[in-house]
Amino acid sequence: MPQCPRCGLEYSYVKEKRVGGRVYVYAVHYMGYEKVNGRVRKRIRECYLGPKEGYKYVSTMHSREGLVLKGLTDPDRMVDYLEVLASHIEELDVRGDRALMLATRLEGIARMLREKAKEARASSPFQP
Repeated sequence: MPQCPRCGLEYSYVKEKRVGGRVYVYAVHYMGYEKVNGRVRKRIRECYLGPKEGYKYVSTMHSREGLVLKGLTDPDRMVDYLEVLASHIEELDVRGDRALMLATRLEGIARMLREKAKEARASSPFQP
C-alpha cells in the first residue's frame, strides 16, 4: 500500500471530489469496521492532498516570481519550485552576509545533487 504524503500512514485509495469547478484530491485510509445502531459500517479517514490542478488563488500572490503552488499529489513539485526560485534568485540583488549564507547553502545542495546524479548513473544499465 502507498504511504500518505500528509500523515505518513498507508492509504487504501485516492479519491477526488468536485466542488464547483475545482477538483480536490484525498487519500482515503481504511480504519476497520464499527457497529453503529446495530449495523456494521466501514470506518475511513480522509487526508486532504490538495487541488488536482494546483493552488489557483494562493499562486496569484506569487505570480511575480512565477511560482505556482501544487498539491501533495505532484511528486515533482519541490524540484519545480527550486527551478523557479533559482531563476528568481539570479535576478535579486542579494549582498553581504545574506549572499554568503545563501551561496554556502546552495553549494551544499549542489554537491548533494551531483552525488545523487553520479549514483544514479552508476546504477543505470544504460550508460552513455
